[in-house]
Amino acid sequence: MTTVQDIAVMVEKLAPKHLCEDWDNVGLLVGERNMAVTGVLTTLDVTPEVVAEAEAKGCNMIVSHHPVIFKGMKQITDETTLGRLMIQLISKKIAVYSAHTNLDIANGGLNDLAAAQIGLANVKGLETVHQTGFCKIITFVPATHRDAVMQAMGDAGAGKIGNYSHCAFYTEGTGTFKPLEGANPYIGKVGQAATVKEDRIEAIVPKNLVNSVIAAMKDAHPYEVPAYEVHQLVTPSEEATIGRIGELADTLDTEGFIELIKACFPRGRARFGGAKPDAVTKVALCTGSGAEFIKKAAKMGAQAYVTGDVKYHDMQMAKELGILVADVGHFGTEIGAAQLLAAHIGIQMQEQEVTDVPVVVSDVHEDFFFA
Repeated sequence: MTTVQDIAVMVEKLAPKHLCEDWDNVGLLVGERNMAVTGVLTTLDVTPEVVAEAEAKGCNMIVSHHPVIFKGMKQITDETTLGRLMIQLISKKIAVYSAHTNLDIANGGLNDLAAAQIGLANVKGLETVHQTGFCKIITFVPATHRDAVMQAMGDAGAGKIGNYSHCAFYTEGTGTFKPLEGANPYIGKVGQAATVKEDRIEAIVPKNLVNSVIAAMKDAHPYEVPAYEVHQLVTPSEEATIGRIGELADTLDTEGFIELIKACFPRGRARFGGAKPDAVTKVALCTGSGAEFIKKAAKMGAQAYVTGDVKYHDMQMAKELGILVADVGHFGTEIGAAQLLAAHIGIQMQEQEVTDVPVVVSDVHEDFFFA
């Protein structure tokens, strides 16, 4: 049986929750974590039409990019659009999980997808939004349970280094202890000193995941009171960035760049403004509403910037900065999230040999701008 929580874990392997901005609202927003999933529908937004589509296709879980609940709700009634939507979801027992700015920021997430659509090379982050320090967790476990404890710690986020996960180090040794009155030892007897062949496990962990990794370690550990240590590391640190900047394979003039963007984002309602450079070789982008990074893009040497929701005075500023801005619309830059999420969940299911839960992309969700 595949549960809502199982799907949540799959999504978080691509877009860890800790990457989201402080003002955001991500994760399981509607539903029961232990509910069995009959099907998953991915979408940009959760609308009444999308909910009806999910029900018609036998999907009792929706995974969206935009949070269905963004600001705090004080009441759920049929007197508001959002209240009616909540009632519709709850009454039909459809869960909703949302991955928003964490999906934008994540490596392999929505910003990287947009960079790939444009065909950028040598892609780097545009703006640093998080810098996470690391700790090292050390624990001691009987050799018979070493693999299970290492697996549990890795599943909780320990040992992720670059494109590798579950990285750890272990050494063999001998542990000694004496269970006292009231103890319930896994090995040994109360009142008698015990000597046990143990392995020492070491793994680095992002500081924000230390507590969850310790909890996972304890759950998998056979000892009544596991011994462990936590050491704060000076290095390494991990940067998370929003937006991307990279290089085109060929230099384009303004008209050539405009045609490229129209072809790359066919569902966007593209507008162009700012400056008209003779040559575009370096391009920056931020999916969604990213006008706030126009200055940063220009400072980093981009001749063009791609985003959505650009205002008149943003374009005026872009012209003064000498940078071409492509406003492809919020929908146009982010509709790829639905396909991205579906592809990722599908791969995770293949790896876990889940064959009885279909994953489908919404085909009813459309841009709220229609002309």
